[in-house]
Amino acid sequence: MISQVGIGAAEVRSRSHASARLLLDLARAHETTEPERSRTLVQQARAVARSENDQPCEAESLYRLASLAHYDGQPGDAFALAVEARDFAMTHDVPLVMAWALNLIGLVHTNSGNHSEALSCCLQALDCYRGTGHRIDEGNMLNTIATIYHELGDTNRAIVNYEAAINANAQLNRPDFDAITWSNISALRAERGEYEIAIEIGEKALELCRVHAVAFLPEVLAALASAYRGLGNFDKARQLLNGALAILDSSSIAFDDAVRARVELACGQVEIEASCEEQALIHLHHALELAQVVGAKPTILAAHSSLAEVYKRLCRFEEAVQHLDLKFETNQLIFNEGTDIRIKTLQVAHEAEESRQQAEILRLRTSELEGLVLGRTTELEQFQLEALERLAILGEFRDTDTGEHTTRVGDMCGEIAELLGQDHAWCERLRLAARLHDIGKVAIPDSILLKPGPLSPAEFEVMKTHTTVGARILSGSHSPLVQLAQEVALNHHERWDGTGYPRQIGATEVPLSGRICAVADVFDALTSERVYKKAWTVDDAVRYIARAAGTQFDPTVVEAFMRIVHT
Repeated sequence: MISQVGIGAAEVRSRSHASARLLLDLARAHETTEPERSRTLVQQARAVARSENDQPCEAESLYRLASLAHYDGQPGDAFALAVEARDFAMTHDVPLVMAWALNLIGLVHTNSGNHSEALSCCLQALDCYRGTGHRIDEGNMLNTIATIYHELGDTNRAIVNYEAAINANAQLNRPDFDAITWSNISALRAERGEYEIAIEIGEKALELCRVHAVAFLPEVLAALASAYRGLGNFDKARQLLNGALAILDSSSIAFDDAVRARVELACGQVEIEASCEEQALIHLHHALELAQVVGAKPTILAAHSSLAEVYKRLCRFEEAVQHLDLKFETNQLIFNEGTDIRIKTLQVAHEAEESRQQAEILRLRTSELEGLVLGRTTELEQFQLEALERLAILGEFRDTDTGEHTTRVGDMCGEIAELLGQDHAWCERLRLAARLHDIGKVAIPDSILLKPGPLSPAEFEVMKTHTTVGARILSGSHSPLVQLAQEVALNHHERWDGTGYPRQIGATEVPLSGRICAVADVFDALTSERVYKKAWTVDDAVRYIARAAGTQFDPTVVEAFMRIVHT
């Protein structure tokens, strides 16, 4: 009797797994042609898997929902679902889904311009994937990593990873993957001005694509056209692009409007190089219209930039300015998306740990262990500080190659506060809180934060947002420590004379914490080497601080600072 029950349960589980598996396979078959139907099938698969405790299929269901959200242009939902899939797969030991989810998190970061985070996630995904024994997706993962290096401007590492992708694909006999990778290498070589090599590689990609990856033909043709454009062979470039447009018009494959928009953009760029401005306008406006329909922001950005250039050539300056304004607006939208994803990364991790800690506190309270409750509450505040400090140090690693700046600024803030006669407990709280003064820098794109030269006015406006973004990251906490950190993050770039940012308040309107951190931050920044400057001597930095008393800095704070540096 017992053995019969066991066999029956096993059969039920097997049928459940088969049902969930079948639903997931059906969903994959429809995900490009009927995404809504695919989403419904995945949700059904998740319900079946959950009811029968089929953890591998439940993990994959979460990943598939994340993937559908990603391709539907919902980066926030995609990110949250991918994180949930990653954590579920990690908890229930489903490493293949964990690798897929990490790779998708990396893709979301890539599309939001958060290339440092993207690279970290995709490298973790590759490492996890290699431990599963699977090999089918390795080439694609390497191709994604290479693309990120490409975006970061590290073309040498990009080429190494593209070539590794080719080698990985060779073992699988996947010429369709090879076609995509060779095309990416061709585009990279063209960007480096290596047009002849780019053309040779691009022709190879095209040959493979015609036979094995027809769905990618328009984009491969456009990439090859760009290489011919670089050599000044505009007729050949036009021929290739006309071929791409013909495929888009006549193919049985339902191409996304984003693909057509990129091809039209490439057509416009060829006509600009060929000094055929009127033809360029036709293609560029068509590219812009298509890109706006599907929300393809990078293409919208490039189209506005090219249109501004064409209208400037035609001396139609008002239209040129309009497109420049729209270019900056689009750039801000892209930046805001990236910022939202960076903040969501922190929030997802923080909320998960906070929920765990709060649940433990509730458990202890119901057991009337008030002494332990107090300890857990303190532990929760310490966790908040540690998690936020790690994020702040991440920003510093990108900016200064060291996380020590945050600690030095915090320590000096504490010393200044002591000399100003502040309560010792408040001074200690400020010492810790001030370490988070630049936490908002995690939201600043690498292209601005790591720029070796001076920032343009538009770039500086983006840089200034690290104060408000930092305050936003730190908002909503009940911890006095985190509340003080929020105050510091928002106010440490305000000036005594009221010309600082973000609120342009002055004198004692600026909280004391912000006035203290302003001095400590500037002193440490001046005496540290950055990508855009060499370190000042301590004497030079002290003289600068002294001269700025009463204009940039609170004179009383400067006086306390001088007592510290002269002891």
